[in-house]
Amino acid sequence: MPRGKAMRRPNGSGTIVKLSGKRRRPFEVRVNTRINEWGYPAYDVLGRFGSRIDADIALADFNKNPFDVKKRDMTFEEVYHAWFKRKYENPARTYSKSSITCTRGAFQKCAPLHDRKISEIRAGDMQAILDDHSLSHAYMEHITNLLHQVFKYAAEYDIIDKDYSQYIKITKAEDDEAGVPFTKEELCLLWKNVDSVPYTDTVLILTYTGWRITELLTMHTANISLTEWTMTGGIKTAAGKNRVVPIHSGIQSLVKRHYKPDSQLFLTNPDNNKPLTKPAYYKLFHAVISGCGITTRHTPHDCRHTFTSLLDSAGANDVCIDRLVGHASKSLTKKTYTHKDIEELREAVELIQIEPPE
Repeated sequence: MPRGKAMRRPNGSGTIVKLSGKRRRPFEVRVNTRINEWGYPAYDVLGRFGSRIDADIALADFNKNPFDVKKRDMTFEEVYHAWFKRKYENPARTYSKSSITCTRGAFQKCAPLHDRKISEIRAGDMQAILDDHSLSHAYMEHITNLLHQVFKYAAEYDIIDKDYSQYIKITKAEDDEAGVPFTKEELCLLWKNVDSVPYTDTVLILTYTGWRITELLTMHTANISLTEWTMTGGIKTAAGKNRVVPIHSGIQSLVKRHYKPDSQLFLTNPDNNKPLTKPAYYKLFHAVISGCGITTRHTPHDCRHTFTSLLDSAGANDVCIDRLVGHASKSLTKKTYTHKDIEELREAVELIQIEPPE
């Protein structure tokens, strides 16, 4: 073979052609050569490269793991719509209206990526969106979740070689922990009216479990045990997901009120027994606060803040508090719950003294 001349490749394995003229990337890799309807050869362009060595490597990698080259031209928006259709329009399970709305909102925040080929998007491009600290931490979580799912879908269908979304992270501190805890007097008012003001029991359940409102509204009945007296759920961070919270003996009767074995969700809309949306619950919550004679302006998140304050005041250790509310902790090395873990959490919860008015 003459020196400098490339070895002939086996038929069907693709070709490398050096394009004429002065080009930064003159070596074009062509694959899937075929004869078109007019009898002329047609092919897909895998890419153009600056050197023959780079082109050889790309073609060798392609032949090891062939894929549909045309898919590599799909934009982020095109892949998003394909993923959205599979997840929401032909689902194996149903999703709430709020879940779909959050997904669409997160997609809009990714506008800088919409028209770009997803195969050319890198971690830095996605990270630039998450570094916009004008967004709330919760919104960043929705965006991160969307990027992970869309890129996983793209990898699954050979649209991309590598999932760069695995390298992105939220750099903004969690910003939903501020709140005004209920005073002892306000807790007494809630207990005093638990049987007369509708949905007061749900406010007390939030207060003595520490669930975020979204976590409680999406809590499945199957994840509540009336024998072990535990609730399992959680969203947001890895530490917050799939956590177990023992049900305080003082609110077990309140949990039983809403527990319906035949219902998928623990809490449902009192008017139609459908999933209770966050805005709808906020209306019920404010009606409870007003109906119980509490004048301080509270939000459902104040219940969670009250829970941590009650635990701290009762002397619960920091590790148990972190685990109960789903906060990341350097002291937490295990993500699974043993029987001993649950009993330690139960002891921490029971430290809270509930003294309903007579």
